[in-house]
Amino acid sequence: MIFLLRLLIWIFSKLFYKKAREPRLSRSSAIRCLVVGYGGANNTGAEARAKEAIKQMLDADERISITLTSLDRSETLRYISENSRLKVVEVNPIFVISVLRLVLKSDMVVLVEGSCFKDNFSSALLWFFMYSAELGIKLGKPTLCYAVDAGHMKTENTKWARFVAENMDLVITRTKEAKDILKSIGVSRDIKVTTDTAFNQHSEDSEWVNAVLKSHNLDPSEGIIGIAFEELFWWPVVINIKKAMLGIKKDHYKSIYYHSWNDEAKERSEALKKTVAVYADWAASTFNSKIIFFAMERLDISPCKDVQVLMNNDSILFDSNNYNAAQITGFLRSLSWLVTCRYHALVLSMQASVPMIGLAHDERIESIMNELDLKNDYFINYLENDIFRK
Repeated sequence: MIFLLRLLIWIFSKLFYKKAREPRLSRSSAIRCLVVGYGGANNTGAEARAKEAIKQMLDADERISITLTSLDRSETLRYISENSRLKVVEVNPIFVISVLRLVLKSDMVVLVEGSCFKDNFSSALLWFFMYSAELGIKLGKPTLCYAVDAGHMKTENTKWARFVAENMDLVITRTKEAKDILKSIGVSRDIKVTTDTAFNQHSEDSEWVNAVLKSHNLDPSEGIIGIAFEELFWWPVVINIKKAMLGIKKDHYKSIYYHSWNDEAKERSEALKKTVAVYADWAASTFNSKIIFFAMERLDISPCKDVQVLMNNDSILFDSNNYNAAQITGFLRSLSWLVTCRYHALVLSMQASVPMIGLAHDERIESIMNELDLKNDYFINYLENDIFRK
């Protein structure tokens, strides 16, 4: 698949290079910027990141106008309001032509998704970002990534990621560890380090937050424990054209993409859910506290509910289908402590100094907890044994 995508990039660059490089900009011209992210999935962190990055870009130069990619335009518009300088465009899941059209209409390309140089969620997601970036590079467009992350990738993905990172005009990661990972795969160019743009996410008004909590019989002064849970075992999402053609719904993600997991993974998933349920019951009883589950992406709703039905105590679910990033941030900052599988639940709660335990399956939570000197005592890998005891 990588060979095919890069072949298409080569063909498109030969066909459209002259058109893409036609002089257009003057000092008064609008600078048309294509911002490529993971919007439209009701992913709280991705939407918060994109919104803040866009704000910074628009504030930086009044000539900038932005086109933001989205998997579902209507969902992205729950977070972001269009105006004369900002448009949201839905991209076909089979993204080849959609992205080509957008790059040709743009003067520069900016990648803003945190999981930019990572393939543990899906190689297809990585390919979307690498395709967008290399197309921009080959068509002579200034191309950069802003506040992104990196992880260990499959060999074939690593080669493409190395080429893209090496040939971008600017690479800015959100952690030093992400920079180190890119360096370890052979990226020799200068790499800047900043922090995650979601740290600037504001909280919804405290009066509104407290009113919603009160409507659920929740009082922060009496103790609220948050659990940001997700399904950790059904990754990666893979292309399965046969299932798509047959209309198979089981494990369907979107279009031609399906979650991939075997019987062993499903058994481990059930075991983890039981462990989290037992822990939640123990915490609720021991500390006389209420439990809130946070579905930070719409995909998390089902696994959160799976844990809830295993519990003896009552619990509440706040999900990204019904609450935006500012609102979820307000809830997170009202907690007594947080157990999280989601990186951005951790990030969005930190301004309120919420104590946390990380339960994760990739480098991101481990990395930030290591920076905070919390890893040894408060981080748990999802494959460890006896998670409840820890």
